[in-house]
Amino acid sequence: MALGFGFNKVKVMAAAEKYVQSGKLQNAIAEYEKVVKEDPKDLTVLNTIGDLCSRIGQNEHAVHYFKKVGEAYATAGFTVKAIAMYKKLTKLSPHSLECLQRLAELYTVQGLYNDARSQYVAVAETHLKSGNNDDAAKSFQKILELDPDNTAMQTKLADLYIKLGKKTEARAIYFTAAQSLYAKQSMEAADEALAKVLQLDPKNVMRCSCAELSRRSPATALMLSII
Repeated sequence: MALGFGFNKVKVMAAAEKYVQSGKLQNAIAEYEKVVKEDPKDLTVLNTIGDLCSRIGQNEHAVHYFKKVGEAYATAGFTVKAIAMYKKLTKLSPHSLECLQRLAELYTVQGLYNDARSQYVAVAETHLKSGNNDDAAKSFQKILELDPDNTAMQTKLADLYIKLGKKTEARAIYFTAAQSLYAKQSMEAADEALAKVLQLDPKNVMRCSCAELSRRSPATALMLSII
C-alpha cells in the first residue's frame, strides 16, 4: 500500500519485520516510525513500537506510544481495549499518577467499580506519600462516589479533612460513617465516629441528630448526657 508520494507501506513494514527477526530492534523502530509518520492511525504499528521500545529499555518512548493507542481506543469507545493498554502502562510506569488515574476512570466507564476503587486508592496513597493532601482528598471522594457506604474510606477522608482544616466537611463525613456503622451493628466503631462528630461540634449544631443515633447506643447516650 502506498501512502503519500513515493511511500510504500508494505515494503517498509517488511523491512521492519526483518530487523525484528534479526534482533536489530532500534532499526525496526526506525522503520515502524516511518509508517506511523505516514499513517498515524495505525494502532497496531503504534503498539508494536511501544513493545519494541519497552524491550530495549526505552520506557519513556514506550509510554508515549502506548498512551496514543490507549486514548485512541478510549475515544472510539473501545473501553476494554483502552483498559488493556493502560494496564500495560501501569506495569511499565507503576508510579505514574496520570496512568493510575486514567485507568480508574476507564474502569468506572466500564462499570468495573471494584477495580476502579483499587486504582483510586493507589492514587490517593501516592498523593499522601507526596504530601498532596488536597489531591488525596479528591481521590477519596471518587472512591466514595463508587462505594458510598465504605466506612473505612469515609474515616480516611474525614481525618484528611481535619488536616486540611475543613472541619465542617469532616464532621459531616464522620456523621455519615456513624450512621452506616450503626446500621451494620458495629456499635463501638459507630460510637467512635459519633464522638468525633461531637468533638468537632462544640456548639452542638448536630446534637439532635446525634441524640437520635444515641438511642441505639448506651455509650453514646451517656456521652451526650455529660456534654
